[in-house]
Amino acid sequence: MQKLLIVDEQPVMRAGILHAIEAAGLSVAVEGVGSAAEAINKLRSGIWSGAMIDIGLSDAGGISFLNRLIKTHADLPVLVFTAMPESPYGLRALRTGAAGFLHKSASPEILGEALRRVLGGRRYVSPALAEQLADRMVNDSDRVPHELLTDREFEIFRLIALGNSVADIGETLNISPKTVHVHRANILRKTGLADNRALTSYAFEHRLIPGRRSEDRQRGSDGGAQQASEAPPR
Repeated sequence: MQKLLIVDEQPVMRAGILHAIEAAGLSVAVEGVGSAAEAINKLRSGIWSGAMIDIGLSDAGGISFLNRLIKTHADLPVLVFTAMPESPYGLRALRTGAAGFLHKSASPEILGEALRRVLGGRRYVSPALAEQLADRMVNDSDRVPHELLTDREFEIFRLIALGNSVADIGETLNISPKTVHVHRANILRKTGLADNRALTSYAFEHRLIPGRRSEDRQRGSDGGAQQASEAPPR
């Protein structure tokens, strides 16, 4: 029997995924964990047929978590199942090596089909994401600024826009504050944005971060700008 690891912080979501798997008639043994750290330990301790992960985990670092899994478990089919929007996360997930990407708004039937394909050694791409891939092939020169960022730069961009401090970002991604500052400088240069406030506004307008009340976005932007623009440590 195939063995699937579900990685999602919400127990209710893990239970819902299990119900969808049973309803789809998939013969799969399922185990669930609620953090990236637990997932890494589980994957080290057994043989798995596939993994379904949420790249929105608070301890995961987004695409960085997926990249880590792909590097350490190259033969493991990974289906990304997340509330993050398909654009741009779907394209980045597939480019990183995910076998499929599915938004959490999908129906249980589509979830079952996506898992069936991924566990069967194929890929799952939604019609909307397939259209994005086709457009990218035809109009690669029309990329918006955030698509010029590397996966690590993009994740730091998102964390800055969410109001995280340099120390918090460094801890989440396991890198030094000085490295965070270097990446931030590259992000500003590549996007042409002036500061953290501009980064936050851009991220909100392009749906790279969840919508929040304007006063909350302003508060997070101001706090992040103070912390992430400090002179890097020597």
